[in-house]
Amino acid sequence: MNIQEATAQRNIKIGNEVVTISGIKGDDTLFRVMINQCFKGYIQKRDGEYYRIDGSSIHDLIFARICHNMQD
Repeated sequence: MNIQEATAQRNIKIGNEVVTISGIKGDDTLFRVMINQCFKGYIQKRDGEYYRIDGSSIHDLIFARICHNMQD
């Protein structure tokens, strides 16, 4: 996922959940994850793979779908 500006974001529909992924200004590898407009945590891209930052409450299955979708 290429983030060019602070407001760039991607919305993903997973079942009845709407997942919003937005880039963090100043860091091309860090993404904020919100599910149904509720903050759930951060994802970071390292060496071509995505990782949850400690303290994230993103469910494993949703995280897998996010990673798959961000590869596009």
